[in-house]
Amino acid sequence: MSGSNEPIGSLPSSADGLSPERRLQRVFASSRLFRTIPPECLKALNPHPLSLVEGQLLFREGDRAELAYVIESGILGLFNGPLSPSTAWFRKVVRGDLVGEYGLLGDEPRSASAIALTDLSIFGFNLENLRKLLSLSEELQSLLITTLADAASIGRDPRRSALGTILIHNASPDSPLTQRVLEGLPELLISQAAGAISLGNAPLLSPSTNEEDLHLELTQATGAGRVRVFLTQAPELLSSRNQKLLDRLVILTDGTADHVQIPESIKAECILVRLWPSEQERPSSKPWCSGRRVSFVLNVRAGQLSHLQRLARTVLRRQNVLVLGGGGARGFAHVGTIAALQERRTDDIDMVMGVSIGALVSSLAAFDLKAEEILGHLERVIIRSRPYSLTLPRQSLFSLVNSERELKAFFGSSRVEDSWLVLQCFSTNLSTNQLHAWTTGDIPTAVVASMSVPGIFPPVEDATGNLHVDGGILNNLPIAPARALTDGRIIAVSLDVEPDSANNYGPGRKRQRPSLAKTLINAMMCASHSTSQSQERLADLVLKPEIGHIPFLEWKSYIQSFEAGYSHAREALSLVEES
Repeated sequence: MSGSNEPIGSLPSSADGLSPERRLQRVFASSRLFRTIPPECLKALNPHPLSLVEGQLLFREGDRAELAYVIESGILGLFNGPLSPSTAWFRKVVRGDLVGEYGLLGDEPRSASAIALTDLSIFGFNLENLRKLLSLSEELQSLLITTLADAASIGRDPRRSALGTILIHNASPDSPLTQRVLEGLPELLISQAAGAISLGNAPLLSPSTNEEDLHLELTQATGAGRVRVFLTQAPELLSSRNQKLLDRLVILTDGTADHVQIPESIKAECILVRLWPSEQERPSSKPWCSGRRVSFVLNVRAGQLSHLQRLARTVLRRQNVLVLGGGGARGFAHVGTIAALQERRTDDIDMVMGVSIGALVSSLAAFDLKAEEILGHLERVIIRSRPYSLTLPRQSLFSLVNSERELKAFFGSSRVEDSWLVLQCFSTNLSTNQLHAWTTGDIPTAVVASMSVPGIFPPVEDATGNLHVDGGILNNLPIAPARALTDGRIIAVSLDVEPDSANNYGPGRKRQRPSLAKTLINAMMCASHSTSQSQERLADLVLKPEIGHIPFLEWKSYIQSFEAGYSHAREALSLVEES
């Protein structure tokens, strides 16, 4: 991406033998937004044709808005922040789309920067002409309001625009595992997409001949209204300009290989898929896998149908996610929920994401354990290991060293990216004051960091020296991060309960002083309770088991928590199936 600041050039009106009015008429006729504009009115608009070369900036974030633009041909990318080789757009603007109208109509600075992802032909409209356009069609006014509302929601609502271009790159072309998977993947993709998909460079297994051919196909597929899937195996096809036209990049590798040449990804939405033999007990990371800039790692047993279906859902961004919230001893309700889910849809969950006690349960569920196995491990890690080792109160009241030791005994050298279900644990990064998703690294460290209630347990230092505490401080039910990764189904289990009225002070109330630990926990949960509730609309199903009567630190009541989670989930899932 060059980021050229050269002046935008004007196209001669006879560039393709047509006048600007006739060219604009063709664009409007094929545009959902402008199709109701009478052709005879276009000349009065005095359209101003412009051209950009690939990599050239149209406008920069913070600039004064002087024109709005309609795309005639090519693709424009909108992005925030500084321009760099790894800059990723958040929206692609294609033929017939309007861009830049918000700043012009509202007399506001540009809220984003725009760069040509391909060579670009556009029409510029000043404020007077944009108002003329709006006066010509009431339908245009209505559509524009809807468009502005949709654009304004970007950044606040993690739901994304629909996928258009997906590229699967086979980084292990000589591997029997990748060959086997690619033979059956087209059929699975068609099944999961319910027919709304087109397999590019057909047949799927015939890679494009060169970078230019792929660039042309990606350009034509962008904005076409259907999912288009391409396959490559030559790294040179994954050029910077081609990657910038992709909505999703999936890199297939043979997990057993000693070395794999993985192309450098410039897209944030890149998934590394490692394929394993059917008898593989656990994935195991090798040096070539570490340090890659990917959204997450997906491990797949190449001969297992449920794993291949998971791969297809992931390629299409339709994976199903289970989100487990924080709640101390009430977290055993998560295991009851998993037991109820396994009774009905054993192979349907693709990702598990958790915070605090939810991170601990998620880390075990991610290895495809049955609910009774998870319960047994939690009894060992939490109940029998005496996790609350009293310490000198310099950093905290207690230490989780015993639980961490038990976790290391179970996970061994397995890392976060070595689970069968995609795993993410969330902590609060004290160094950045932000919610942190652990997508790689040591599992016990990630889990303990997510569970370290400040004051009760000491903060955890990561590999870069940053300190982490309980993720529930910022978000006790991380649904928004899950929705940002998938268009599929999200099931969330909330352990939040209403504040304990016995501890409220007021006229006629008896003052009951809570313990130091309970005070710390109640204070921490005040901040995240409303955050969690505001995100519930993003989930497809939010389960709230009746566990309010179980104190946060009452670990001896874990069986009650388990049973409450099981009965509530079973009833809720039955109602969903009946509806």
